[in-house]
Formats: sequence, C-alpha cells, structure tokens
Amino acid sequence: MFSKVSPQKLNDLLPYFQSKPKFALFANAAKFQIEKRLPNHPCDFYYLESSNAKYFYVFRHDLVPDTSRPILMIGGDQSVDEDDVIFGLEQIKLVEPDLGNIELLVATSELSVPARKFFISQFNRSEDYNVSCNNFYLPSSVYPQIQAKVDEITLPPSFNIGSTPLSYTEIVNSTWKFATPETVLQIKEIIQRLPTACISHKDQPVAFEMIGLHGQLNHQYTFPEYRNRGFGGIIENTIVCKCFREGIQVVKSVELSNEVVLKRSLEHPMWKVVQDENEKNIIFDYTQYHYNDYKRH
Repeated sequence: MFSKVSPQKLNDLLPYFQSKPKFALFANAAKFQIEKRLPNHPCDFYYLESSNAKYFYVFRHDLVPDTSRPILMIGGDQSVDEDDVIFGLEQIKLVEPDLGNIELLVATSELSVPARKFFISQFNRSEDYNVSCNNFYLPSSVYPQIQAKVDEITLPPSFNIGSTPLSYTEIVNSTWKFATPETVLQIKEIIQRLPTACISHKDQPVAFEMIGLHGQLNHQYTFPEYRNRGFGGIIENTIVCKCFREGIQVVKSVELSNEVVLKRSLEHPMWKVVQDENEKNIIFDYTQYHYNDYKRH
C-alpha cells in the first residue's frame, strides 16, 4: 500500500517519529511542516507498507527563486527489501516532477543502496560524493545539565551571545564548506526561521552555529583567531537548549572518516549513537548529486 500522507496523518505520525532516534530527522521535518516553518522548503511525506516493513519518504522542495535543490529522505522501520524501496520511488516519480533533480539523498545504507541505483538508472544522475555517517542524538534527560551550563556562561568584556543576525548571512555562507552562490538564500531563511547561536565581538562574528532544514546541528564555525577558547562549546550548548525548548529533536551527523571526532562522540557521556533494534550502530548515507545541465544555466 502506497499513499501520500495527509496533514492529519502527519500529525498522528509525529509522536511515532519522535519516539525513535533513527527517525529524528523525520520528526523535525514533520514538525516544521506542521508549523509551516519553512515556506520555501515545504515537504511532502509518502508512506509505503509492504508485507514485511513500513517505509517513509520525505521529499523536501526548494522554492527559492532560480534554483531547484530538492532533498529526499528515506526511512524504514524493519527489514529492507530492495524491490519495496524502488517501488516507492517509482510511485513518487509519478507525482513529483522534480524527483530527478534532487541535490541530496539521505537514507540508511541499506535503503541508500537501491535508491542510488534507481536515481542513476532512471535519471542518469551523477553522484558528486557519498558520505557515510553515524548519527548522534541527545536524550531529553540531559537537557537540565546543558541548560545549567548555558546559565553559567560568562564571556569576556565586549563579547555577547545571541541569535545569528541576518546581516551575517553572507559571512555564514562564505564559511560553509557546502555553500554555493545560491545557498545564501537558504541560509537566510534558516537564520530567520530556525534556532541559531552566535557570539559576536564589537559587532563582528566570533563563532556561530545553525541547524539544517531537518533540524540537525549544522555548520559550527569559529574564526581562527578565536579558536581554543571554548566558544564552540558555548554556542553548541546554547543552540541545543533552544532546540529542546522548541521541541526540536537534537541530532548531529559525524562522518565515519572523521575518526577523531567520531571517537570523541562515541565516548561522550551525553551524546548517544543511533542504533538499530539489535544495538548495532546505524550508518546513514548522505549522497550529493549534480544539477541537471539545464538547471545550471
């Protein structure tokens, strides 16, 4: 059974997504859609139930002028059948004309493999790269500890902390490794509509962090001259508290190739790695695709 998820059904699914760490990004996407938080990046949700499993597809549109950078996420609750995954994508292809223009595919590795085959065969797409990650989440039980750290923040004179000013949009974009000339519009919307954290000194940015379109911690950056002074930890704790207060699932991705950060995250007393029902760490693939030629010009 394949169907598009209605707004009412999405409301009903939200507690289910929120109860399972592996669906944290789905929970945030659903929350933002229900709240109409990102009008230029609305989501369509699709549901597929087979004899063995349930699958969820989230297609995030990009309505920013002169660009088309949709994002697709795929999740499954139990065992994965490649034919099921492809069947769902074939159904979405019938109703989503921009499916072949996706910029990013996010899925667990077992779901990613058939989906990536589908996009290459159906749309002749080329992958820029595929990054394998572990996702980490913060259980709600740690919120009081983090809030206590935020309450104790002290900064040097003439330094202040708050949300990222909209006037810093170009700076944030210029320091983001995934930026393009067009992403400045996306970052502008994120700064306006989602939690951010920023430390400034004499009206100049020192460190900042934002969250992505699905609520994941994203682009923590401290300018080189201010590093090794604890500012990164301060802004992360600040934005985490904002997410907790707003009911946003706190989640981050760490590349498997980033061994130092991965080890530190796995050993962290608060961050928990997302695991499956057998307590095996789940690998999430983030696959980047080229624009179609006609979208580049």
